[in-house]
Amino acid sequence: MLEFVYIKHQSRLDVPLHDHIEVLDQVGDGVECVVANVPLQGAKRVAREVNFLLENSTQDPLDLASSLSLLYEAHGLQFDFDSTKRTYEGEVVEFFSYDSNICQYHQRRVECCGKCSEVCPTEAITKLDPQIAQEKGIECADNRHLVINHQACVDCGKCISVCPSGSLSYSSFSLECVQEVAKLYRGYIPLLLDHKAELPTIPLKKEILPLCLNLNTLEQVALLTLLQESGAQVVIYAPQELGIGTLQSIALLNGIYAQLHQQEAILLASDLESLQGCLQRAQRLESTHFTPPSIPAHTKRDLFAQRLKHAIAQGDYGRVPSASFIRYGHIEINSNCTLCLSCVGACNTNALSVDGNTYTLLFNPSLCTTCGYCEATCPEKDCLHLERDGIALNPSYFAPKIMAQDSLFGCKMCGKPIGTTKSVQKIAQMMTPRFQGDARRIATLYACPDCKVKIMLEDMLDINSILK
Repeated sequence: MLEFVYIKHQSRLDVPLHDHIEVLDQVGDGVECVVANVPLQGAKRVAREVNFLLENSTQDPLDLASSLSLLYEAHGLQFDFDSTKRTYEGEVVEFFSYDSNICQYHQRRVECCGKCSEVCPTEAITKLDPQIAQEKGIECADNRHLVINHQACVDCGKCISVCPSGSLSYSSFSLECVQEVAKLYRGYIPLLLDHKAELPTIPLKKEILPLCLNLNTLEQVALLTLLQESGAQVVIYAPQELGIGTLQSIALLNGIYAQLHQQEAILLASDLESLQGCLQRAQRLESTHFTPPSIPAHTKRDLFAQRLKHAIAQGDYGRVPSASFIRYGHIEINSNCTLCLSCVGACNTNALSVDGNTYTLLFNPSLCTTCGYCEATCPEKDCLHLERDGIALNPSYFAPKIMAQDSLFGCKMCGKPIGTTKSVQKIAQMMTPRFQGDARRIATLYACPDCKVKIMLEDMLDINSILK
């Protein structure tokens, strides 16, 4: 199998290409390759950008050869990363993968998300909980979960851009793939085009390098990756309306870049006239270039936080607002927190954590998807409150904050740790009235399980010393 193939066109017989690209005079039967510039039966991927660039670029032959080589490399990387599954002899294509471990809807006692099902036009993703099951007359034995029907998926990609944690991943262009492809655009201005739409005919200044992809899968992490790796503004040509997740991600990044650089991040065009204007205005922003030294692998928020933290550095640029689908914010915890850690157990993005050495509850707002499950899980009244007020553009937004702190309470008899001081005192406050002055039973509230037995059975114990 050949790697890269270029099929000649009668109007473009002399095309500058690097030696690793095989040039063929015509489409022939039995030609197998990884990437071709035109649809071939034996081609794994078609780089539509190649002919588009040849028809519209103003680059000189040497620069054009380098650009064309990068386009082939970009599709080669996409082939390497592609995890699209085909079943039933190719009749069913799984365009996305799903990780329930970081899903903000799966197995939760209350509904906190389900955004993917709200934007899905074909019911390829639907919600199921006991109430919905009862209404539909079906069974739901394991609480709420998403029902995935790949047969109904039309590859619109809208679910990818609204998923807050990254539990939905686009199989043919995952975030890992975006990271590597975006590096090829260093020094260029990316022009993002829809992978299925008709490509425009328009002059391209030499800095412009196109990339065809499913525009509806673009969300804040992929867009910030393209912005920082290229070190330039990004132009998007979308003659058809984009999904709500992509539109709100564009608005978020434009708000951030307006504060940080007094520039737009994403130039969005919906017709040829506006596209021409965007291409003329688009420029490199060399100071914004950044490649992370390591790539977090937990959720989308990890990577976005790492990239945005670098962009902010030590500055303080105010706040950018949250939106209805792309949400950011923070939580507040009052002094009545007993460090029961129910909120930590409820959080699957690591925004809430505990330092066991100092008995401290920590919160990192940059990792929070503002799903609200911690608020719903907290057993204390008026203790934890969620505020969806956007992103604070300062370094403290990316650092874990101390939300509550306590000391360890030791058994009054043997000293063995039995919980935090606040939690023991809370239980004692609740249970003491119920024991109606029974000193022994009250004393057991301050003892470990082993010593509780001694308190109840041994007559010689000084109960008053325990209750001091």
